[in-house]
Formats: sequence, structure tokens, C-alpha cells
Amino acid sequence: MLSFRPLPAAAPRRGRRASWLRRFRDRLGPVVGRSSPFTVSLASHAALLILLALIVSVRRRADQIVLDLSFASPEVVEAPAIGMQIMPEPAQDEQPEETTETDEPAVAEVAAAPVAIPDPAEQGAGATAEPVTPVPLGMLLDGREEGQRERLVKVFGGSDATEAAVARALAWLAKQQLKSGPDAGLWHLKGPYADGGTQENPLAATAMALLAFQGAGNTPATGRHKDVVARGWAALVRRQTAEGRFDFPDIPHQHTLYAHAMATTALCELFAMTRDAAHAPPAAAALEYAVAAQGPNGGWRYAPGDPGDMSVTGWYMMALKSGEAAGLHLPPETFARVSEFLDSVALDGGARYGYRRYTELKPASAFTPAVSAEGLLARQFLGWRRDDPRMTAGVEHLLVEAPLDWENAKNVYAWYYVTQVVHNIGGEPWARWNDRLRELLPAKQVAKGRESGSWDPSLDQWGPHGGRLFMTCFCTWMLEVYYRHLPLYEAVAPARINQVQHVVPAE
Repeated sequence: MLSFRPLPAAAPRRGRRASWLRRFRDRLGPVVGRSSPFTVSLASHAALLILLALIVSVRRRADQIVLDLSFASPEVVEAPAIGMQIMPEPAQDEQPEETTETDEPAVAEVAAAPVAIPDPAEQGAGATAEPVTPVPLGMLLDGREEGQRERLVKVFGGSDATEAAVARALAWLAKQQLKSGPDAGLWHLKGPYADGGTQENPLAATAMALLAFQGAGNTPATGRHKDVVARGWAALVRRQTAEGRFDFPDIPHQHTLYAHAMATTALCELFAMTRDAAHAPPAAAALEYAVAAQGPNGGWRYAPGDPGDMSVTGWYMMALKSGEAAGLHLPPETFARVSEFLDSVALDGGARYGYRRYTELKPASAFTPAVSAEGLLARQFLGWRRDDPRMTAGVEHLLVEAPLDWENAKNVYAWYYVTQVVHNIGGEPWARWNDRLRELLPAKQVAKGRESGSWDPSLDQWGPHGGRLFMTCFCTWMLEVYYRHLPLYEAVAPARINQVQHVVPAE
């Protein structure tokens, strides 16, 4: 519970005050005796006004609030709008139905630790939280700024074709935003386009679309698609409850925490990109809810407090690091518990990762390239070095086991995470991956007709479930990789990108 307490007042000093009053009286008496009644009256009234002003000033100072970030019992305490509270969910009479092991990227309440909201005026645009890792968190989103994207595309291996594909994709996404009805401003997974998903989830669809727009530098105030982004956020924030979650009661149970992680990531990015204080409370509230939903094994799954799996946990790692990039201070133990979870599902000494560990006696479930890439990305965020042998081996496994094969092994969910991992690594692995990525995705984008600018979800491992919008957002994120996040291991500051001829790895 966020609570507020007044600053303590100083204790009176009685002896000194009495002595000072006697000296003042002895000196003032003769002056008053020689003065006219009018002068005495004028001086008295002036002194009284000054005294009243001082009293008001002191009282205002004493009434200033100090943000005490501590969570107490489920009593609701009235607080300013900046204060959000996470309440425990009522106990459930029935246990959720047991599900089979899968790394399905479902298109995805609680006692908590606090998330502190920074003051943008004090921090400035480039300020960040104290980093948990050597990652330059304040720089992660700086590549999206106007003028930087074009330079970064050249530095990291993009092309005019990749940028043209992003522009066409965003134009297609803008057309799919609902213009009327109760969901105006949102996006849907099922339509109004061809080849929609099999299940509806407006929260996930809207978060995915906003991440694509923001990835290219669009905010509610800036960018070619600023009006689209503004409508999307207005519609989404209206659905946020006091405890930070988003009220979409009809989405499938196994999708809710997936979708909350996506929306939290987008909200934290929005605050980091704009430094607009109006975005701080909803971002912090969503992040508080995310922290509170962490399971007992350090991961996240389908419901708050469930023992986590690697698929959902990968999305929450992105949300946590986006929060840090925005300057939202997170409890260190949250990251320590994620590290413990990663240890519990690690295979091959940490080079690969499984989906879930059920008991201490059973090994982690078999890895897939998708969840293995999520695990390696989380390790990068938590401070593993680029030259760590486990990281080197893991990246090589990904390059072999998740080929960019559109016809025979189409899996944009896995490719998205592999793209981030290998982009952070840079060097020869990135060149090998990117040489294929920058040619494949623009070539496979729909070029004509009503769905021009999108990507066909057919034959993708998860495409029929998520549908065309799901497919298009993932492909767009991959083509924005050159500037969407600066690579974690490269010493390339945005201010001097225009001086860089080639990327030199940081030692």
C-alpha cells in the first residue's frame, strides 16, 4: 500500500526563546515610547502580516508528503492519483484445470513489493534507475528518436527495404484500429481483416500494435501515427483498474498474464520515450501488478501466483527491463528470483532452457528454440557476458535450430526472440542471422490488395492461433530491431551514432 506521512516538526527550544524575548522587549520599549501612535499601529500591522506569511509557509512545508513505499494489509488508504494499490485476489474454490506442457505464445491478482515512481522533472530525460546489470538501461530506447533511426539502420545492417516494409506494416495496422463501438481505439485478433486468430484478446492485440508503433518512434505527441497511438492509449488506460490490471473479462484464462506483460511493456516504453508525468501512474501500477503476480518459483504463468513457465516469464522480463529503462525502481529480489527460476529450467549448463520444471525430482521439460531464446535473453538482461561460454553455445544452437525458413519451419515467435538475442551479441552471429532476416521478411510481406503491408499467418507454428495481426506485429518488431532497442553489449551512444562507420564490440 502506498502511504503518506508528514515531515516531522522540530522540537521547541524554550530556554533560548525566553531569553531572546526579554532582549527584544528591552530594546523595543524605548523605540515605541518615542514613536507616534500611527507609526506604532502601522509597524504592528506590518509585523502581523509578516508573521502570518511565515506561519503559512511553515505549515505548507510541514504538510509536504513523503512517499512511503510499503505494502500493508488489504485496507484501502485514500491517496493522491499517483498512489496505486494491489489487492490480493479472493481465494478460489476450484483449482485451475491442469494444462499440458507447451510453449504456446498465448495472445496473454496478489500481495506485492513496491514500484517507485520517479519525478521526471528531477530526473531529466536521460535519467534511469540504478541498474541491476551493466546494461545502459537509459539508452535502450534512445535509438527510436527522430534522426537516430536512419543512422542505426545503416550501422546495424538494415536497408531501405526493411524500413519501407515497416512503413507499410504500420499503415496496415493503423487501418485495423476499431473506429466505433465500445472497443473504439482498440485492435482485435479476429479481424476486421482476413485470417484472424482463433480466439479474441483485445488487450494483447492492442498492446502488440502499440509496441509496433512505438518501436518506430510514434507516441501520442510525435510521429506520423501519433493520432493512432493516442486513441489506442486512451482506450486502453480507460480499462485499467486501481490495482493496475486491465479489465478485459472475456479473454481466455491462459492469455491474461501474457497480455498484461505486453501492455506493461508498452506502457513503460511510453513513459520512457515521453517523460510525460501523466504516463507514470498507469505504468507504475501495471508494473506493480506484474511484480505481485510473480510465482513462488520466480517465474510467471497463467494466473497470479502460479509457478512460472519460461514462455510467460520471457514476456515479464521484457516488462521489468522496460520499467527500469523508464526509471521505475523495482525490488532487487524480483530479479534474484527470476535468476533462480532460470537456473531451475536450464539445460546443458545454461546454454538451453526448458519450458517448465514440475518437481525437484523431474528434469526440466524439453527445450524449444523459442523458450530457449527467451531464457538466453533474460540471462543477457541479468548480466551474463557476451563471451560467456554458455551464451556462445546457446546462440550457436539457436542459429542452427531456428532457421529462417519460411516454407518449412515458419515460427515468428521463436524468430523474434532469436533476433533480439543475436542482435545483442553482434559480430559474426548477427551478420549471419541478419543477412537472411533483412531479405526474407520484406520479400514475404503482402504487396497487393486489401491486406497489403501485413504478413500471411498460414503455415506458421502459432500463426493460425494468433492470426494476421499477431503475425504482422512480430514481423514488424523484427524489422525494427536496428533501432527498437540498442544492443546491450555495444558501446554506441546515440549522440555519436553519426560518427560510427562500423560497430566495435565493447570490452
